[in-house]
Amino acid sequence: MYTLGVVKRRDFLIGSAAAFSAGHVSWARDTDSSKLDRIAVMTLAFNSVLKSEDHPGDPNRTLDIMDAPEMIADRFGVHHVEVQHTHFASTETSYLREFRARLKKAKSRMNQVCLELGELNISSPSSVLREETIDLTKEWIDHAVELGCPRVMINQGTLAPDVRQSAIATLKAIGNYGKSRRVWVTMENRGTGGPNSKTANWEVVVEVIKASGIHANPDTGNFHDEQERASGLRALYPLSSGSSHVHYDPERFNEANALKVSKDAGYTGLFSIEATRRNGPDPYAAVKTIMDEILRDV
Repeated sequence: MYTLGVVKRRDFLIGSAAAFSAGHVSWARDTDSSKLDRIAVMTLAFNSVLKSEDHPGDPNRTLDIMDAPEMIADRFGVHHVEVQHTHFASTETSYLREFRARLKKAKSRMNQVCLELGELNISSPSSVLREETIDLTKEWIDHAVELGCPRVMINQGTLAPDVRQSAIATLKAIGNYGKSRRVWVTMENRGTGGPNSKTANWEVVVEVIKASGIHANPDTGNFHDEQERASGLRALYPLSSGSSHVHYDPERFNEANALKVSKDAGYTGLFSIEATRRNGPDPYAAVKTIMDEILRDV
């Protein structure tokens, strides 16, 4: 009975989001600004429509990353933007300063840069690759300073038992550099941590965060089941620096319950919308669907 009810609600929200595309400005004006101030939007949602050198001439790719802050502010009334590092076309100082200027024009600011550095992660068994991970992440911390961005999120890899202590040492070095530059380094719970998952469960993530002295980026969707979600979020939210990823997948979990845990934990930071293909093919409608869910419950 629960699943059927939420699926119907999801269909309603998606329908509302489709209608929203024609009247987004008035919607933003009518929404409680204090609630909108708790929301960020990840550019990850717009992967399919962002212009890219890898997809030249694709007519579906109509959004330039430079225009993303203004688009998010105009369409959704949201002024916090979270960017995948791969979405930046350059790391030249002039390019980063231009992006910061675009943020300022939209009266917005960065929430976080999400780093996906492939084999360069703290769990690499190779000491050479771990050193390269430290060096490249430090560079991105410096880029975050240029962007006026308060945090960067790393991809931790597996955190497998045989590499965990070296992973902690690597992450501690990264975190210490972040502190010296006044940039928080964060890490999220990834995958589900279930029996077939290749990623660590939330208990291991908490252990590594505490041991390395960095911060959590709680992700409401990345848990094996509801019991794990409630327990994990209770442990992760107090370790946050003010950013949390929020999904909407009513066939898997109840988002309202997850947001209630954040309230009970005293969390007052941002809920950053992570819309994916699971939320439908239209990224704008997908973001609006998740916004509706957050705005109901924060």
